[in-house]
Amino acid sequence: FMFVKIACVKIPGKGRGVVAREAFEQGELVERSPVVPIAEEDSERPGITDYAFAWGEELPACQKGTECAIAFGYLSLYNHSTSPNICLERHFDDNEMSVRTLRSIAPGEELTFDYDVPLWFDAIDN
Repeated sequence: FMFVKIACVKIPGKGRGVVAREAFEQGELVERSPVVPIAEEDSERPGITDYAFAWGEELPACQKGTECAIAFGYLSLYNHSTSPNICLERHFDDNEMSVRTLRSIAPGEELTFDYDVPLWFDAIDN
C-alpha cells in the first residue's frame, strides 16, 4: 500500500504528524495497516507506551497477551484531537487497523483522531 495521499511531517508544537497531500472525501479509506498484538504489560514499557493501541481487551474472548497492539504504517503517527477528522477501525481477524475519514479533508490538513484515553501530554487542538 503506497501512502500517496498522506505524508508524515513536523507539526509545530506536536512533533510528527500526518497530513493530507490530496483531498479526501467523507468515509474514504486513508490506510489499512498490520498490527502485532502484544501483552498489556509489554505496552507499558518505555519507548512503547506512547505508541501502543488498545486491541483485544475489547473482545469477550480476549486471549492473554493480545490486549494491546503495535501498529505499522502511519498508524502511530496520527495526533490526538477532541475534534477528530478520522477514526480507527480494528480488524481483529486480520490483525489490521484501518483509518477512515469522518468528513471531507483538504490538502495540507492534519489528520487526527480522538485517542479516547486519559492523555499523558498537554493536548494542542487545531
